[in-house]
Amino acid sequence: MLAPEGLPNMGALLAMSPTVPGTYHGYDHEFHLATVETRTDVCHSLRQLRAELRKLRGTLTQTASDAGLSVLSAGTMPTADWRTTRLVRKPRYDRCFEHYRDVVQRRVTCGCHVHVGIADQELAVQVLNRVQPWLPMFLAISASSPFYDSADTGYQSFRNPLWAGFPIGGPPPLFESHAAYAEHVRQLLDSDALTDTGNLYWDARLGTHYPTLEFRIADACTTIDETVLLAGLARALVLTCIDEIQAERPPVRTSPPMIKAATWRAARSGLTADLIDPMTSEKLPAPAMLDRFLHYTQEALKDLGDWEEISYLASHLLSTGTSSHRQHRTLTATGHLPDVIDELITETTRELQ
Repeated sequence: MLAPEGLPNMGALLAMSPTVPGTYHGYDHEFHLATVETRTDVCHSLRQLRAELRKLRGTLTQTASDAGLSVLSAGTMPTADWRTTRLVRKPRYDRCFEHYRDVVQRRVTCGCHVHVGIADQELAVQVLNRVQPWLPMFLAISASSPFYDSADTGYQSFRNPLWAGFPIGGPPPLFESHAAYAEHVRQLLDSDALTDTGNLYWDARLGTHYPTLEFRIADACTTIDETVLLAGLARALVLTCIDEIQAERPPVRTSPPMIKAATWRAARSGLTADLIDPMTSEKLPAPAMLDRFLHYTQEALKDLGDWEEISYLASHLLSTGTSSHRQHRTLTATGHLPDVIDELITETTRELQ
């Protein structure tokens, strides 16, 4: 996020984005002028991902600095006033705003979306069914939106309930096949609940541009380390689920209301209090639930060569607290929200060297 009026030389950034067919990385507008979307290229290792993130953030930060602005990465800008933020004018956004009105205007938020490639769409639907009990953990790990409209919301991720105003959001349904998935989306479009497939705001979904499984539940991560942690866990989770499918292990049955309750608890508490395991309905301390997640994906992480880095990043996050926790700590220490913003700017750019 930048300033309410956006980045004056956004065109220069867009010119840096590739125009080669089949590529999708670089920079783009989002609904609000104050927001810039960054997209990495397809990454095959955590090292490559980290390098891409540094390059994207570094270029954006320098471009913003040249315009007298600063960049911060978080689920919400603590002092943003949705009443004065301006929307980007383009046909798709105009249609969306006319359809959903203030649900769009009030949602001044940023998310971190992780795509994991799955070429077989039938397999992708099966994986989508199986990842759902773990989606609340991605929210708890990434929580970075405790303040909204200059107020403490009482949530670690207030971005999550802000999205509840859209008709198609939250945990996705379970689907028997890709045909059933496609038919469900078609019915939503025909019912006028969706203006296009891009407005399918489930916490995870099949990619709309490429054959991927897209994790959408997370807040924008303040640090590069947190982004790498999130992406590494997403890839390992997908591979773990694929291994289970190929071994013909039945999925753990969970109820949609319990997954929704676990998501609410993750948004409310982040990693600062107990979380809910939707597979057992247990209430567990956040470190124990994170350890359970790491244990579940451990074999895949080791096969990928990611275990040491991901386990270290997870341990480091527990020791420092999530972005939301750190923001609260800064506000408690100084009593001033501008100090929170300064700290967010510092953390966003700290790992660029």
